[in-house]
Amino acid sequence: MMSRQEGNEKISPTARYVAHIRTYTDIPYAKEIAEESQAERDFQALAGESAESVIQLTPIWEARYKATNRIIAQRRITQVLELAAGLSPRGLALTENPGVVYVATDLPQILAQIKTLAGVILAKLPSQRPNLYFRVVNALERDELLQAASPFQSGRPIAVITEGLLSYLTRAEKETLAANIHALLKEYGGIWITPDVSSKQSWQRIAQDDENCVQQRIRNISGATGSDIENNTFVDEDDMRQFFSKAGFAIEEYPHTSVIDELTSIASLNLNRERVLKLLRVTKTLILTA
Repeated sequence: MMSRQEGNEKISPTARYVAHIRTYTDIPYAKEIAEESQAERDFQALAGESAESVIQLTPIWEARYKATNRIIAQRRITQVLELAAGLSPRGLALTENPGVVYVATDLPQILAQIKTLAGVILAKLPSQRPNLYFRVVNALERDELLQAASPFQSGRPIAVITEGLLSYLTRAEKETLAANIHALLKEYGGIWITPDVSSKQSWQRIAQDDENCVQQRIRNISGATGSDIENNTFVDEDDMRQFFSKAGFAIEEYPHTSVIDELTSIASLNLNRERVLKLLRVTKTLILTA
């Protein structure tokens, strides 16, 4: 029987899937990471015939990335832990500021790849990044999660980020993750930032323009990762709120419409701004406090 860790390693192609989508934006280091990892190949394999339609949804991915960064900046948080970081360029970008400590975590296979990619990119730059850390972590194991935070100073708040993780977890696994993050925030203080709050209800609203594209994307990613994404997602807004409240978090919403003026993919893909605005009204990021 395949272990849960082996199953989660199958998610790694989706990291390259998202890495390719980021190339249609101005997110720092996104193009370098996508090129070095040959991300387009995995994107085409996962997206299949719906590739063009999926690319039209790029503003959703760009908005959640930029909303997260804006929240960190607004809260003046300088200690950041990203769970299941995949091929996120966030660590390279944030640690340009020597006052920021960033820890990328993931399972061994994908973490080794982003660590190697970061090394290749940094070798071409004049500055090194002693404030950039990589830690192998299964976020469902509390001891591993707490150990990953060891580079942080106590008494200073942290931001824990999950961007794209919760969709791959069962309800029970979500509960375990939430309890682990709650324990971490109780120790350090700070916030949990996540845009992973999509529901069957929100998918239906996004799919109004192209239901086949959304359904095909769900089938392709579920097949590639072995995760039942459709069943893993929240039922609706009430279900999502009840989940985080029961886990002991206060909930603050950060609307993605607030970053629309920062989304360069609208121009690069020649998208209709009003249609993008309609999509962004469906999505959001949560700021969760223990």
